Amino acid sequence: MHTTETRAKVGPARAERAASADPEHVLFATDGGDAGTGALEWLARRAEQRRLDIDVLTVVERDWTTIQLLEDVFRDAAEEVLDAAEAYLARTAPSAEVRTAMFFGDARAEFANASANADLLLVGSNRTGALSGMLGASFSTRLVEAGQCPVVVVPKTWRPGTGAVVVGVLGDGSDEAALRLAVDEATLLHRELRVIHVRDFPAMVPDALVEGAATAGLDAQGSLLSEVVDRIRTANPELLVRGILVEGHPAGALLREAEGAELLVVGRHGWRVMERFFIGSISRDIIARPPCPVAVVRPVPEDARQ
Repeated sequence: MHTTETRAKVGPARAERAASADPEHVLFATDGGDAGTGALEWLARRAEQRRLDIDVLTVVERDWTTIQLLEDVFRDAAEEVLDAAEAYLARTAPSAEVRTAMFFGDARAEFANASANADLLLVGSNRTGALSGMLGASFSTRLVEAGQCPVVVVPKTWRPGTGAVVVGVLGDGSDEAALRLAVDEATLLHRELRVIHVRDFPAMVPDALVEGAATAGLDAQGSLLSEVVDRIRTANPELLVRGILVEGHPAGALLREAEGAELLVVGRHGWRVMERFFIGSISRDIIARPPCPVAVVRPVPEDARQ
């Protein structure tokens, strides 16, 4: 059993906001560490581009270490974290409506519940080095696993740039939600949209077979990519769209293509197995060392696709 303490109510549901043309509802998740520095700057910049409704949320996980004698200490520390974030946003995003909330309980469960009412779940990351992927699950990884809406992970070192919006596609129909978000962001930022499709062959396949498969599959995969790009261009004639076909491990290839990008968008593939708590290996590898802000988007269920 856990206790929940809130200092304000989490915002309205997405359907209600869509009907009333309300501001974008962003849930900013913080654990009080310095990893959220870049995320707060990203949020302040976004407030210059669109109207925002922001909930700042922190969770004090209640386990055997959170004994009664220390509970007041944890609560005071969480209050300081929330107050600091609220003060920063008051200075840098004065047009945004900001609320704060504190929960005691399981972080995955609390953020899963709260993100169901958000357009974006935002979290910072300070794990941008080559060895980051060797570490255990970070706060940002756990938030991506829990998120019921698109989750944006922003590196601590992020600074505004002029790069493209990059989106990775499989072309199997599971990318539609990721593509929509990428198109929206490229349009909002007035940036080029780069659509990346990665050809990946298992390491144990002999080179001769790889060459044969590559020759046989190149035209098909090029056609698949062209079809996706043409569809986006037709629906968004004002948008500069470029399709790029690359080879290699999907996560590594997308990380290379996203160097200098303003945003990398990937689908949360592999979500169907225990979807509440696990994400696909590609998404996990990318958010373990994000080269730029990364948006991880849940796919549209197959029975809901057109």
